[in-house]
Amino acid sequence: MIYEIYLFLFISLLIVFLVSYRFINVIFYPFLTVFNYLKKEYYKFFSLNSIKKQILESNKARKNYELFNVFSLSKKDIEKGKVESKQTKVTKKNNELRLKSRVEKLFLKAEVAKQKWDIEELERLLVEILSIDENNVRALETLSNLYITLWKDKKAFSLLKKLIQLDMENDNAIWNLAKLYLDLWEVDTADILIQKAISINSHNHRYYVTYADILYNKWDLENAIRAIEKVLEIKPKNVIYLDALASLYEEMWDFAKARSYWLEIVDLEPDYEKAKEKLQWV
Repeated sequence: MIYEIYLFLFISLLIVFLVSYRFINVIFYPFLTVFNYLKKEYYKFFSLNSIKKQILESNKARKNYELFNVFSLSKKDIEKGKVESKQTKVTKKNNELRLKSRVEKLFLKAEVAKQKWDIEELERLLVEILSIDENNVRALETLSNLYITLWKDKKAFSLLKKLIQLDMENDNAIWNLAKLYLDLWEVDTADILIQKAISINSHNHRYYVTYADILYNKWDLENAIRAIEKVLEIKPKNVIYLDALASLYEEMWDFAKARSYWLEIVDLEPDYEKAKEKLQWV
C-alpha cells in the first residue's frame, strides 16, 4: 500500500513539473529569442572587429617593413642604382651614335649610287635609311624626288604627306604635292597647296610657273598672265617664260601684246623659230 502512495506522489510531482516547465517556456520564449539574437549579433560584431584589427595590423606591419627596406638601403645600394642608371644612359647614347654613323655611311653610298644613276641601289639605300630613322627628312625628300622623277606618284604621295606633317613650312614638299594633285586634275587642292608654298617662299620662280599652270587649267587666263609676269620679275629675259606670256595674250586675242613679246624673244634669240613664225601671222 505504501509503495502505491509513493508511486502516486512521484507521478503527480512529475506531471506538475512537466506542466510548469511547459508553462514557463511559453511565457519566457519571446525573451529567450531576443536574448539569443542579441547574443548572436554581439559575437558577430566583435568577431568582425577582431578580423579588421588583424588586417589593419597586418597592413601596418607590411608598410613598416617596406619603410624599413627603403631606409635600410645602404649607401652602396644607392650608388649601385645611380651607376646602373648612368650606364643605361651611356648605352642609349652609344646606340644613337652608332645608328647616326650608320645612316651617314648609307647617305655616302646613296650619293655614289646617285652619281652613277644606279636607281635600284639608290632606292634601296634610302629605304634602308628610313627603316632606321623613319622621320629622316633628308631621306624622305631625296626618295620622294626620285619617285617623282620616275613617275611613281603613289609612292611619292605618302612620302610628301609625311614630310609636310613633320614640317608644315616645307615649301618644296608642298609644291611637289601640288603638282601631283594637278596631274590628278584635283585643281582646287593643287591651288590651295601652291598658294601655301608661295606664302612660305615667294622667291622661287618655279612655284609661280606651277601656279600659272593651275590657273590656266581653271581658265583664269588673266591671273595666269600675272603669275608668269611674276616669274619674269624673278627670271627676267627668259625666252621660255616670254613665250608662255605671249601665248597667253594670244589666247586672249590681245595680238598687240603677244607681238611685243614675240619681238622681244627674237631680239634675245634671233634663231627662235616659234617667235619668227608667229611674227609672220601676228
